[in-house]
Amino acid sequence: MPSQCYETFSRVVIEAFAKGTPVIVSKLGAMAELVDDGRTGLTFAPGDPEDLGRKVRSILADPPSLKRMRQAARRTFEQHFAANANHDLLMTIYQRAIDARHEQALRSETSAR
Repeated sequence: MPSQCYETFSRVVIEAFAKGTPVIVSKLGAMAELVDDGRTGLTFAPGDPEDLGRKVRSILADPPSLKRMRQAARRTFEQHFAANANHDLLMTIYQRAIDARHEQALRSETSAR
């Protein structure tokens, strides 16, 4: 993904991970944050086609590493972006909000006495 723009959230990367495909992204913004360099894909210097070419050649020349990256990309998707993971995270957020509101109500009630 040779974007030279700061992407806000790269759905392309997540969709690739869902298929177990490691991604080569430029070191910009969310793309670089989503890819764990050397584990779920590779990063390259933005605007540097030679660096991009080196990364592509290196990943294609090392099938065992490519296989590990494929597995890690899929695992990352399952752990952080799949429906179940998102549901669990959302429920945790809701529970924290409920707990905080309950604690606030208890403090208000105690100080009113």
